[in-house]
Amino acid sequence: MAGSSKRLPPTTPPDPSKLLLRPEERTSLTLPDGRTLGYAKYGSTNPSDPAIFLFHGMPGSRLVGRSWNKLCKEIGARLITIDRPGNGLSTLGDRGLKEWPDDVLSVADHLKIERFSIVGGSAGGPFAFACARYIPRERLRGTSVVCGIAPLDAFLDTTPYLSWRLGGLTALVVRLAARYILLPSLLAPYRDRDPAQLKRVLEDQCRTPEEKELLKPDPSRETDLDDAVAMLMETFKQGDGGFMQDGSITCRDWGFDLGDIDSERVWLWHGDQDAVAPVATAKWLDERLGGGRLRVLEGKTHSTIWKYHDKEIFLQSAGLGQET
Repeated sequence: MAGSSKRLPPTTPPDPSKLLLRPEERTSLTLPDGRTLGYAKYGSTNPSDPAIFLFHGMPGSRLVGRSWNKLCKEIGARLITIDRPGNGLSTLGDRGLKEWPDDVLSVADHLKIERFSIVGGSAGGPFAFACARYIPRERLRGTSVVCGIAPLDAFLDTTPYLSWRLGGLTALVVRLAARYILLPSLLAPYRDRDPAQLKRVLEDQCRTPEEKELLKPDPSRETDLDDAVAMLMETFKQGDGGFMQDGSITCRDWGFDLGDIDSERVWLWHGDQDAVAPVATAKWLDERLGGGRLRVLEGKTHSTIWKYHDKEIFLQSAGLGQET
C-alpha cells in the first residue's frame, strides 16, 4: 500500500541529470516581511514578449514550468512559475487566497513585468481566481483556469447525497473529512521521497489508455516523467507543510464572491472525463461567473487535457492571435 511499503521499481530508473536544478530554477525573492518566494523562468527571454504566470497544482512546485518551456519559446511567451508558501523555496506562512495576489505582484514588480496573464491548473485554480478578483485590470491581462478545483459549495451543490445542508452541519463535516482524511490520503503516496519510488507512484497513477500513452518516450516533448519526479522532490523540500496548507486553503471558504470577478477576462478549460475535479463543478463555476466562460473538452481527463490543448491554452492566455 502507498506510504506503508515499498512499491515495485519504476519501468526505468530516474535520469539523475533530470533531478538537477537549472540556474533559472534556483531563483528566489525576499519580501518586505522577510518571507522568501521561490520562482523560475521559462520560455522566451525577450522582455517585450507577453508574460504568463503559471500556478502549479497540488502537490507541485515551480518546476512545473519545465513542461511548457519549449512551447512558450515557440509561441513567444515568457513563463514564470512561483512556489506557493511551504512548497519548494517559499517560506511556509499563514497566507490565504486573498493574500496570494500581493505575492504575485511582488514577483511581477521584481521582474519589471508591468502586465501579465495567469494560468492556474487544478489546485492552482483557486489562487488564479483570487488574482482575477484582486489584481487590477491594468496589470492582469486575463486568467485561464484549467481543470480548476472549485469551492466546497460546488461539490455540495452538485453531489446529490450532499445537497442537504442540515443547517451547515453537512459543510462542516465535509470540511473536516477533507482536512483530516482526504488530504492525508492524497499525501500518503508521496511520503517516500526516494526518486525511484516517486516515479513508480506517477506511473501507477496513469490508468486510462491516453494517460498510459503519456508514459511512452516522445521525441517531440522536451520533458518526461523524470521531470515530474524532480518537481515532486522540490515540492517537499521543506516537508509536508506546503501541501497541507494548499489543501486546507482550497477546502475552506475562499473569502470572496466569484460574482465579483471581472469574468470577461476569465476562461475555464475542463475535460468531461476529469475524475479529480468533476466537470459538474466547472459548470457550477461558470454559472457563478455569469456563464459563457467554460470550454468542455470531450474525452479529456485531468492530465490529458494538457497534452492536446496546451498550445491553445497558452496562446489564448498570452493574447497571441486574438485581442483580450
